[in-house]
Amino acid sequence: MRALLLFNPNATTTDDRVRDVIASALASAVDLDVKATKQRGHATHIVAGAVHEGVDAVFALGGDGTANEVLQALAGTDVRLGIIPGGGANVLARALGLPNDAVAATSVLLEHLRSDRTRRITLGRAGDRYFGFNAGFGFDAAVVRHVEQHARMKRVFRQAAFVASTTREWAVGEGREQPVITATLPDGSLAGPYLISMIANTDPYTYLGQRPMHVHPSARFDLGLDLIGLRRLSTPALLKIIGQVFRDGSHIHAKGVDYHHDLGSFTLSSSEPQPLMVDGDYSGEHLAVTFTAVADALRVLA
Repeated sequence: MRALLLFNPNATTTDDRVRDVIASALASAVDLDVKATKQRGHATHIVAGAVHEGVDAVFALGGDGTANEVLQALAGTDVRLGIIPGGGANVLARALGLPNDAVAATSVLLEHLRSDRTRRITLGRAGDRYFGFNAGFGFDAAVVRHVEQHARMKRVFRQAAFVASTTREWAVGEGREQPVITATLPDGSLAGPYLISMIANTDPYTYLGQRPMHVHPSARFDLGLDLIGLRRLSTPALLKIIGQVFRDGSHIHAKGVDYHHDLGSFTLSSSEPQPLMVDGDYSGEHLAVTFTAVADALRVLA
């Protein structure tokens, strides 16, 4: 079996020693090629080439951004994907049930590879870009945009940088006064307007340290997409919702919250350009984005 180990040399929680251990373990089971990414978008190019050359499996060592780039090239193929957590949150790997440790996850993935234990999962698509676990249009994406604009803060403070940026966006960010996002649902009906709109392909939406955020508690990899929309709300109301997100997901029944489950396709639009993020990466400004569930799009070792 031919396999590729793709790694991000700038991943936050791995180093050369860990990569060598992982490469050695994988090479004991497969004919392994090892390649490093050099810049944003490079992973997609490398994996697309490997797929063209007939690779059987791809192991992605890095964070959620690296995994997202890899799945752009693997979506719709029969190539197995093994995600090795090497970033800060590692949401996709953890949501698939893998340990949040690169070496331990590699051991599990090798067991799955030897027994050919795989599953197909639904991917989301925002416009023409796939996502594995979440997307945001508006506030959530503005937080990610702010973090990416302050890369040094992210490197130093890691997940604390997202907490600080969330506080900053809620306090002084643009568009926090008036809901401007409208959802066009599969039956053509309109919902909103929303102040915050967040989309998920699975639960949890993300993690804060070891604590999962159950923003979309009913989302599953084998269903469509879940959309949560928050209408105008006060800071105390938002803080209460955040507490419920970490506790039991009961916020979906709160006043001012709309929860749409298992959607095949829908469109979010605004009269003003809004930031978009997919799998924790900022993806530009848009007036409207169509989100689609692509069933059985990705074959994963899990």
